[in-house]
Amino acid sequence: MEIIEILKLIADINRMRILNILYSRGKVCVCVLEEILELNQSNLSRHLNKLKKAGVITGERRSQWIDYEISEEFLKENTFIREILEERLKGEVFVTDLNKAGCSNC
Repeated sequence: MEIIEILKLIADINRMRILNILYSRGKVCVCVLEEILELNQSNLSRHLNKLKKAGVITGERRSQWIDYEISEEFLKENTFIREILEERLKGEVFVTDLNKAGCSNC
């Protein structure tokens, strides 16, 4: 995936919020993402599908739910994403999401 395509993909605030949570928490159930982000299932699914289709995240079915996580391969190939997630997401919405996710130390 070209860098410009990656930047366009993550330019959406909700997709960045999803990546922020997944990076900090690891594997997260879609039901937890719905609760933290306060997005309806349809809207969240649309964002998750775009990220999954691009290879940014992976999903594993567990009964009726799917657990999502960031693809380690994607992070290895795009080290600047790791820097963004570790150093650049200091805005209130990102901190609030992590607090809701139980990541007070994240």
